[in-house]
Amino acid sequence: MKNLSQETRDFILKNLSDHPRDIVRVTAEKIGVAIPTVHRHLKRLINEGEVAKTGKTRAATYFLKSARNKSFHFPVSRDLEEHKVWQDYFLDSFKGIPENILKICDYGFMEMVNNVIDHSEGKNLWVSTQWEKDSIRINVRDDGVGVFRKIQKTFQLEDEKESILQLSKGKLTTDKKNHSGQGIFFTSRGFDRFTLSSFGLTYLKFNLEDDWFVKSDQENIKGTWVTMLISLDSKRDIINIFSDYTTEDPEDGIPRFDKTHILVKLSQSGDDTLVSRSQARRVLMGLEKFKHVVLDFSGVSAVGQGFVDEVFRVYQNKNPHIKIEHINLNDDVKFMIERGISKE
Repeated sequence: MKNLSQETRDFILKNLSDHPRDIVRVTAEKIGVAIPTVHRHLKRLINEGEVAKTGKTRAATYFLKSARNKSFHFPVSRDLEEHKVWQDYFLDSFKGIPENILKICDYGFMEMVNNVIDHSEGKNLWVSTQWEKDSIRINVRDDGVGVFRKIQKTFQLEDEKESILQLSKGKLTTDKKNHSGQGIFFTSRGFDRFTLSSFGLTYLKFNLEDDWFVKSDQENIKGTWVTMLISLDSKRDIINIFSDYTTEDPEDGIPRFDKTHILVKLSQSGDDTLVSRSQARRVLMGLEKFKHVVLDFSGVSAVGQGFVDEVFRVYQNKNPHIKIEHINLNDDVKFMIERGISKE
């Protein structure tokens, strides 16, 4: 027959998933022990690594360390460290999955949590995981100023949608002193599906379908919400993804992030045709940081002479060290670009 201490402990472990916020009250009522006694058992379970806790006093939330579906809240402060959040609250449930998937989850998790700490200007961070039979989803959310609004303000862009175009290029950061602007670029390419939502606007990148697009979001997320999903049998490898966009510097042998891939249609507004030089300059903004630029014209039905001239003559002549590659052209776009290049 179990003694009361063992019965209390077993009850906590069995019922914690259903009562993450009121486990103390429920245990005290069902087992018939004092609330301080329940707290003492919880403290012991935390010290033994079986239970995790976030928040204090009435806001305290408890979770099984072995549970896979988790949801934690953290007040944002400079004392909050992304690697500690990962290691102390989530890593245990990721052990045993394929190494390539673990590395992608590790990288994306810490990059997105670090963005909340360093960039969001929010007061709260929420992180959750949702495990399915064949996939894992990681959600990172804050109540800050919003990623698109902050980029628009910092770089004085025309609108929030243009923030997505600039963000998708990589090497864009609102804190150049401390950040390289690589986190979202590589995270969005590491997972099977990556979604970034903020104040009614959502950027989606679906890598298995090789599709990325922007949509208005009726949910109108306050702050920023990142969702990252990957199949548990994925063959994606974060090292290979890094390699696709980096080359070894001949002087010091260090790999440099010097290649980017731009979906040109992100610069369009609605069904507008890409005809103007100003539209071209939006696409070209910041590309001096790269040595190799791939302009992807998927979904672009037509381009104008001014757009082509600005990209392939004016900009290329000013930046001869940059290789500009164009892919996925329909016949009309191909004709205009070849016609423009032939006039150089």
